[in-house]
Amino acid sequence: MAFYIFTFLIIVLLILVNAITDAPNAIATLVGSKTLSFKKAALLSSFFNVLGIIIMSYINISVANCISSMLNLNDGIYGIISLSSGMLSVIIFAFVAMRFGIPTSETHGLIAGITGASLALYSINVINWYEWKNVIIGLLWSIIGTHFITHFIIKILSKKISHIPIKLMKFYQLIGCCSMSFMHGAQDGQKFIGIIFIFSNILRSSNISIFNLESNHIIFLVAIIMGIGISIGGKSIVENIGNNIIRIDNKKALISDISSASTLLFASLTGLPVSTTHVKTMSIVSIGKYYNDKINKSNVFNIFKAWIFTFPICGIISFFFTKLIKFLFL
Repeated sequence: MAFYIFTFLIIVLLILVNAITDAPNAIATLVGSKTLSFKKAALLSSFFNVLGIIIMSYINISVANCISSMLNLNDGIYGIISLSSGMLSVIIFAFVAMRFGIPTSETHGLIAGITGASLALYSINVINWYEWKNVIIGLLWSIIGTHFITHFIIKILSKKISHIPIKLMKFYQLIGCCSMSFMHGAQDGQKFIGIIFIFSNILRSSNISIFNLESNHIIFLVAIIMGIGISIGGKSIVENIGNNIIRIDNKKALISDISSASTLLFASLTGLPVSTTHVKTMSIVSIGKYYNDKINKSNVFNIFKAWIFTFPICGIISFFFTKLIKFLFL
């Protein structure tokens, strides 16, 4: 029983970690363009993330269903070990990356971690490859889709917003930030709702009723935890994304938020789990390329390295961590 409680606490911690290390992407350009202070932007983002989680959960839960169906973990202690080990690997990786101000993808870390842990206990047959393909499609969409949507938005809006007074531009930026925050909640909140679905299924299969988690309870639980985490924020990540890739002005910040929110909306409605970190970073890089800005290639390279290593590192950590638990306790 203690291990089930421990796993639930790990889920809560991971939601907080995601909110602190991933959600700041939503306010990076708002803060980077000096439209709003970090603290005020974090509080504003927190509110709209919560709205995004709750509202999208009643519109479309295809992302949550994708995550909860990706692996067949319904057999008690093995399932709970896979779940907790996978999440621990993500937390470790995210905190190390945050120490250096590098934005990570908890989406891909979570998927890789749980998959690695499951492979340590089961055969490869535990993986639902039909759902896993959506992860790959989502990865491609977050990079390629964001790039083309950003260029499309630039061509439509660039001239129209060039002569907007600065006060009105900042107001539009607030709307853009709220939209981006809403879509972060809609996308990432769904992933953690899916994780709690897995947890609930394991409890039911083990005839454990200590957690009576109905769908409404899960939705509001994730919303509250994520809201708290976002209000804390990850300032180093905001500075890295908002200031250290290209020089962000008000126009570029608004374009980034609109293109990022549009990319996330499509992904959420089609059930593609995507990384908001990938989307936001790619939108800024695409803006820099379009305007021939000086891009901090070293910083971008470090971010891309974190993306590349997320899958193997989280998968390997969870695989060996699971093997250790099995050796010591089972």
